[in-house]
Amino acid sequence: MAAVAQNSSFVKALAENTTLKSIPSQFTFATDSKGSQSDSLPIIDFSLLTSPDPDQRCRVLADLDSACREWGFFILVNHGISETILKAIIEASLEFFELPEEEKRRYEAKSASDPSSPAAAASSTPPTKGETLQEFTGKTRPVFKKLMHAIGENLGHEQGFVDEALKLDSCFQLYAANYYPPCPEPDQAIGIPAHTDHGLLTFLIHKGVAGLQIQHNGEWFDTVSPQNAILIRHVTAIRKVGLD
Repeated sequence: MAAVAQNSSFVKALAENTTLKSIPSQFTFATDSKGSQSDSLPIIDFSLLTSPDPDQRCRVLADLDSACREWGFFILVNHGISETILKAIIEASLEFFELPEEEKRRYEAKSASDPSSPAAAASSTPPTKGETLQEFTGKTRPVFKKLMHAIGENLGHEQGFVDEALKLDSCFQLYAANYYPPCPEPDQAIGIPAHTDHGLLTFLIHKGVAGLQIQHNGEWFDTVSPQNAILIRHVTAIRKVGLD
């Protein structure tokens, strides 16, 4: 088993080993954190940010402000990104993970944080995946910008300030897909250790299997989001660039 762990850099290959009865020590991550569902995340209706009704818009802005300050997370609904696109990007990611390891290595990035245009990023991915990726990022970026404008408005900034301060038209967008195969000892492992994200906003979608836990008021709890909703992580970097 140790040989398998040393010779394979992909967890997928490790998990598919038929002799695997327990996880290698380097993958164990014992934790006392037990998630609960005692709290529910705020839900933000994206469509109301452009509502002609000023009262509706004021209410959703207040809800967004509260979600960012008190939680750092919220569930975005009615965002305008079709179910077809969300399913397509997940399927493209799954197809990529099914490629032979040698093929996947051809598209290995030097650094996940290297800025590049969507076209450049697409040129370094398999053709069908690149087209899907461009379509997905093309739909999510306007949603990102609208949310950033709303956050800036909540902080009292004039229209256009956020675009200039954060260079929203030129900042790069990173897509990452995580693969979590079945684990023989799920109580001894964790997909990703506790962490905070970099950047401005993180958009999280899933294949219908819950697993993400977030910390609120010192307690960890499981997240449950409706089908086709997007879980948004408000990243602390926003404060570091003078928006708070």
